[in-house]
Amino acid sequence: MAESTVPDWAARILGTDGLERIEAAIAAAESKTSGEIVPVLVRRSSTIGHVPVLAFSLLLIAFLLAELPAVLGDSLGGYALVWMAVTWLLAAGGAALFARFDFVQRMLIPQFDEVLQVERRAQLEFYELDLSQTEGRTGVLLMVSLMEHRAVVLADRGISEKLDQEIWGEVVDLMIDGVKAKDLAGGMSRAISRCGELLATHFPVAEGDVNELRDHLVMKD
Repeated sequence: MAESTVPDWAARILGTDGLERIEAAIAAAESKTSGEIVPVLVRRSSTIGHVPVLAFSLLLIAFLLAELPAVLGDSLGGYALVWMAVTWLLAAGGAALFARFDFVQRMLIPQFDEVLQVERRAQLEFYELDLSQTEGRTGVLLMVSLMEHRAVVLADRGISEKLDQEIWGEVVDLMIDGVKAKDLAGGMSRAISRCGELLATHFPVAEGDVNELRDHLVMKD
């Protein structure tokens, strides 16, 4: 993949050689198995339209509880309505600023909703990237959703018939550990390698095996 196609947000977290390390890990893993491994990196899965509104409400309540309008009025003169308007403007400006940060978005999204939306995004990507169309139904999606600090592994029917879903917990942990350690490329590379080892046991490379899906990291907002 050409460097110019890497979004700025992904380039910052992947570093100078992260993309090459991940794609090398895919090639190495698939050299041992007929399975198709597709890693996906998304900026976020959750909807965040409510975050600025909720942040504004919380800031406004905090300012009112701290009696900020009264403090401003006492220190700078009367005009209570003016200072009330200033308080609303401060809350609106603070909300617009803070709502841009991932950690604020995580705080203001219910955990159950966050988990559900990440899982739905993974299912959507699985079908959009044609992982369900491989011969033998041996596609595996490894997705990291950055804002939520969550990862999902989805294996197609041919694999799930031989490997329980619980076995992918180790692969998920490797990806999450990489995100938390600010080494996403390392975490994904290790997860891909482990995925290849798990698949090789039941799905070794067959004679005439064809690489059905491109060995690259998919990056989407």
